[in-house]
Amino acid sequence: MICRQPAKEEQTQINRALDRWGAFDFFKHKPLIIQQVGTKKKKVVCLVTGGIEKAVQVMDPYSAGLAIGELKKQFVPSIAGADLFARYGERNKFYIVVGDQAEKLVLYGRDIMGESIVEASDALDENELVIVLNKALDAIAVGRTRFAGSSLFQKGRVTVTTIADAGYYLREEG
Repeated sequence: MICRQPAKEEQTQINRALDRWGAFDFFKHKPLIIQQVGTKKKKVVCLVTGGIEKAVQVMDPYSAGLAIGELKKQFVPSIAGADLFARYGERNKFYIVVGDQAEKLVLYGRDIMGESIVEASDALDENELVIVLNKALDAIAVGRTRFAGSSLFQKGRVTVTTIADAGYYLREEG
């Protein structure tokens, strides 16, 4: 595993994603590093403390900081990142809120039915990454929309695909 500072293009991609999630101001002066893992060069973005930022690049750590997402074609937040964005960012069109029953199902990895969505922006497009919140506005999952705008509220159809959920960690402890 290699730990390093983000390259200029990577930092731009991260900044755009943070701005998209409404969390740019919170992360503005916080040190971020890139962990390149494995042969496929998986790039994990980690939030680290200021004092450890330079030390992590010299040593070969098993893990460094809190993984807030992964750089792919676009930045995909992890559950920990989604939680930080929901707590410290501005809630915008890229967040949806689900009801209590849907919250339980999402935490078991299930997709979201249209009638389970309590709140979502009409400005959402099809195939958009969204952070799924419960009624208490806690991040419980990251999903991808299957429909645009008010079509997300269709009854009897899955309208948001769950990509990652907070219940995964508990299920895998097994």
